[in-house]
Amino acid sequence: MIYPMKRLLICLLLFFFLVFRVNAEDIKNFDSKIAVNKDGTIDVEETIVYDFGEADKHGIYRTIPYVKENNSGKKFKLELSSFSVADETGNSYRFSKLDENGRLKLKIGDADKTITGIHTYVINYKTSGALTYFSDHDELYWNITGNDWEVPIEKVSTKVMLPDSLKQEEINGKCYEGVYGSAEAECEVKQDKNEIIFNSVNLLGIGEGLTIAVKFPIDIVAHLEPKELISFWDTFLGKVVIGLISLIGLIWYLILPFYIVYKWYTTGRDPKGIVGVTTAWFDPPKSVDNKRFLTPGEIGTLGDETVDLKDISATIVDLARRGYLKIEERDKKDFYLTKIENNKPLLSYERLLIDEFFGSEKEIRLKDKHLYEEVEKVKKSLYEQTVTDGLFPKNPVSVRSTYYFIAALALFTFNLPLAFISFVFGRIMPKKTVEGVNAKNVATSLKNFLTSQKIQLEFQADKQMMFERLLPYAVAFGVEKIWAKRFESLNLKEPDWYQGYSSGRFNSYIFVNSLNSSMSSFRSAATPTRSSSGFSSGFSGGFSGGGGGGGGGGSW
Repeated sequence: MIYPMKRLLICLLLFFFLVFRVNAEDIKNFDSKIAVNKDGTIDVEETIVYDFGEADKHGIYRTIPYVKENNSGKKFKLELSSFSVADETGNSYRFSKLDENGRLKLKIGDADKTITGIHTYVINYKTSGALTYFSDHDELYWNITGNDWEVPIEKVSTKVMLPDSLKQEEINGKCYEGVYGSAEAECEVKQDKNEIIFNSVNLLGIGEGLTIAVKFPIDIVAHLEPKELISFWDTFLGKVVIGLISLIGLIWYLILPFYIVYKWYTTGRDPKGIVGVTTAWFDPPKSVDNKRFLTPGEIGTLGDETVDLKDISATIVDLARRGYLKIEERDKKDFYLTKIENNKPLLSYERLLIDEFFGSEKEIRLKDKHLYEEVEKVKKSLYEQTVTDGLFPKNPVSVRSTYYFIAALALFTFNLPLAFISFVFGRIMPKKTVEGVNAKNVATSLKNFLTSQKIQLEFQADKQMMFERLLPYAVAFGVEKIWAKRFESLNLKEPDWYQGYSSGRFNSYIFVNSLNSSMSSFRSAATPTRSSSGFSSGFSGGFSGGGGGGGGGGSW
């Protein structure tokens, strides 16, 4: 009985000895320097001081993910290049690169040699697609160490260098440490001009890491998004294959797509109008009852059968011209809208715009507002107004939504031809009435006049009134700069419904450029703050392990 006990004791001692040997390895210091470049790339330098203890090893490996997933589940690929690995004196290490299912593995060291003790590895590489672009700022959201290291990390320090010297209030930094998903922000953040320095506070155990987020103004660096990874089944060829398989098995896959095309051909096209298009028309089209001119918002909707931000911008300019609003630039590119009391009647969508934008306030600063939900309500009301006007028999967005729903259902059942046809023909299925076609033709004639440089304006008695009256329609058509250019040499005065920041002699072209800046500020307020590629921000809901970068490593 003694020998089995001895064997058990020896096994236990060996087990604890091996565990101790494994855990003796750690990273003394993980120092990272990240340079954000003008071209949208980043240069990363990682200095890893690795302690092998008494273990005989060949070197370390470092895994770096190059695939990241956005909030919608779409996957994007970062480009990693220009790798080099050296020691603290600059002598190069041997290393190999392996692609392991979305991760690049750097295997550093010599298989013919073993090492012990402390060794330093300086890893350099360049990354494209690491930055995230939002409507109001750009951002580097980067997992510095990764959360997959097999050894603890005693200390982490990171320096992020931006390409321009910026004001203190223009940049901001946050960091998160701990296991994946942790929102603990105990790390230190220091800022010096265009540099932000992050330092860990606690020792990072196995599976823990440090993630940083750096926020800076837009247009400082180039827009360089990562490339979307598309599987075969998401390509056109993949959809055709699925469509062919479905068509062979199911008869109805053939009937419904052809029926939608047939329905568009028989009932979905615009009728012929009575009024044709001319080279010049000096007034906007009138409503069906001939009692008023159609508004710029209504005409913009007629043009492409869609209410977009250009139509809402034209409405704002038109309301200002008619005495319901005033647009003021109180500081450079800092715009305010002021509500003016006016008892004259408004269309329902115009009244809704003023009520939703202002509420109980008399003025709003566009930089402080998020008007996305309010704008969506105004868009819905404008669609309804065009039906009330008799320009469309049915609400265009409702017609399209019906076919988009069919398209979504077809995709769910793998009926791709039906999905494609529903989307394409559903998009053009809304049709105008005869009155709507007539109004669109008159609007096109008006656009011809606004953009024509050949038709002179000498016969117009009041050029100031003409310029202001037709300016909102030019905004709806997207030709306001061309319209303003025709009045550039005329002696006009600044409209009383607009107050610019700069002073001096009024110039119609400069005025329109300034007005465009105010509309750009409005569009920024009306656009939800999100990344153009669908990624989340490290400043709202950030966590350890989030963003790009990451990975981990160990010894071999």
